[in-house]
Formats: sequence, C-alpha cells, structure tokens
Amino acid sequence: MKLLLVMYSGNRPELVPQLLEHQGVHGYTELRGAHGAGSSGRREGTRAWPGKTAVFFSMVDDEHATDLIATLREQGARSLPGERIHLAELPVEYFG
Repeated sequence: MKLLLVMYSGNRPELVPQLLEHQGVHGYTELRGAHGAGSSGRREGTRAWPGKTAVFFSMVDDEHATDLIATLREQGARSLPGERIHLAELPVEYFG
C-alpha cells in the first residue's frame, strides 16, 4: 500500500482529482489554500508571494501506485506556465 501526496500549484486544482478519478482512484483528501516555500518559490497567497497550493492525499495499492505516479509525472511535464505538480510516495504499513 502507498500513500501518495500530490502538491499542485496553479489555476487548475481540479486537474488532480480528474487525473485520480480517470485512473480509478475515487478516494482522496484535498486540502486547498496551503502556503509554503520550495524549489519553485514561495506560495503564500499575497501580492509579494502570490499563489496557493492544493494538497491531495490518496491511499492506493502498490500496483496501482506505479501507473498513477507515471500519469502524474506525465501531467507535470505537460504543465502550463505557472503550474507545478510535486509528488511524494510513502509506504504504508498499516491501513485500517
């Protein structure tokens, strides 16, 4: 089992749930309006540091995770200017 953590910055946060659902993942949690800083700069929703991040969590089986990660990476490579998709994959030892 894997926990996928997807961070999306841009004007189309609905893109990630669409990708998840297209890949057959119907269970996820979304946190909109996250602020932070990273390799692509600060995102604080202010005039000085515009932009916000939507964070998505989803638990998927190992086999399904491989396909989903590939899809998310492909979308990240095709992102529009100003969009970013970052992805973390974490092993899950217990889910219940």
